Amino acid sequence: MSQEELQNENINKIITIINKAIKKCPLYEQQQNYLLESRKIVLFNEALKDQISKCQDEIRLLQKELAQPSKKLRRKAIEISKKYKCSNCEKNYGSEASLNLHCKIKHTFSETDSKTQIDHSFQI
Repeated sequence: MSQEELQNENINKIITIINKAIKKCPLYEQQQNYLLESRKIVLFNEALKDQISKCQDEIRLLQKELAQPSKKLRRKAIEISKKYKCSNCEKNYGSEASLNLHCKIKHTFSETDSKTQIDHSFQI
């Protein structure tokens, strides 16, 4: 076979492939605005991407919450029995440490003075 015959054969093969592809395509409609339809599809795809990224963010947050140990539940102020009483201002506290901290911050006494205040507050 000559080169011209090979080229003609290749061209015929390409034409048959194109014809098969054209037959599979839907018919072109004159009344259809294909540019508008393609823009709608692009906008729809962008909206889907946004929703997917939001869902992925929520999944990451949930996974982070599951990975971290849950916080220890603290008691409410009403549930704490406040038996430690400040002798200077008559405030009540639930622990000796809280009373000592209060005394350090609010009253300018030394640590030994605050301990003697605690001892006096328990005397009946």
